[in-house]
Amino acid sequence: MELQYQKAMEENDLQLSDLPEDAITGIENINDVLKAVKMLEKSGKLPTPKTMKKLKAMDKWVYYEILDHLHGTDKNEDEIPEDSEDIVDEIEEQSSKGLAEANKINESSVFIEGQLESMMKSGKTTWSFNEIKQHAKKTWDVLFSSYEEGGENGIKTNKYSLIETEEHIFTLKNN
Repeated sequence: MELQYQKAMEENDLQLSDLPEDAITGIENINDVLKAVKMLEKSGKLPTPKTMKKLKAMDKWVYYEILDHLHGTDKNEDEIPEDSEDIVDEIEEQSSKGLAEANKINESSVFIEGQLESMMKSGKTTWSFNEIKQHAKKTWDVLFSSYEEGGENGIKTNKYSLIETEEHIFTLKNN
């Protein structure tokens, strides 16, 4: 993301130490938000459009502070429009929510794989929908919630696949 304040600093050959205190504080706040955004991106998620709008508003405010400094004016009398701590908290909440969801999905697939392993140990390879419900309730819940009449239905894990081969009949195999 190209920031307006950085462009203004480059065009006017300004260093951070050349700027007024308000602009420096605004840049520090922007950098705090950018660090949080980078951490979020490392977890495989992108910041929300709302977060990006807030970041742009902060950038615009710092840009106007720089223009005031260059022109010897004080037209930018407002305070910085967003609180960086609030934005960082939003980003961290988004990141932790994503981690919680990923952990829940991972725990669920480990549990399902355990159920499929138990079904495989029984020696039976063909299972009806009702038999799955009786022997592997969580696996059945996942199958039922994503079931499409006439579609390709089933579950695949790292070790097993349980695929519908006839209507409401599933075949269990090792992968």
